[in-house]
Amino acid sequence: MPRPSQRDRIVDAYVDHVVAEGPETVTLDAIAARAGVSKGGLLYHFGSREALLAGMLERVRALTEADIAAARAAAAEGTETVAHYYLRTSADDPARDSAFFRAMVAVLKVAGTEEAAAATARASMAAWQEALTEETGDELTADLVAALGDGIYLRAIAGERSTPLTRDWDATLRRLLGC
Repeated sequence: MPRPSQRDRIVDAYVDHVVAEGPETVTLDAIAARAGVSKGGLLYHFGSREALLAGMLERVRALTEADIAAARAAAAEGTETVAHYYLRTSADDPARDSAFFRAMVAVLKVAGTEEAAAATARASMAAWQEALTEETGDELTADLVAALGDGIYLRAIAGERSTPLTRDWDATLRRLLGC
């Protein structure tokens, strides 16, 4: 696996800092130190805190697209539906502490004070809604799957890993989708 670029290490450090310390503590010096780069190295890639935020939001958009592509690929292979993927990863990603999970937690922490972060979170949810609607053929059903997944995600973040919903994804989806 190739070594992450300096730019990627800086975005990783920004995400990690926001998750661990909160967005109000972000400084260029703190992010440079966490990334193991000089402040000049950070400024070469990101000239301001706003540019760091933009870099993180760009990553979230890319991770969202990749996650939806993985769900669609699994559906095309017949291994699981998009809805199954969405629900399963809602429980799995927080447990595995995935890059997508960490980036979304950072975006949600920043969304309270930065409209660009809130807009990116909404766009990610809308992209999933579109993928789920495409699969289910019904906007309300897609929204129900998304809301259920969001609740499972919240529970998983809080450490609740196993519930009747998560023990048998097929049964959960049959009950939800009425099939």
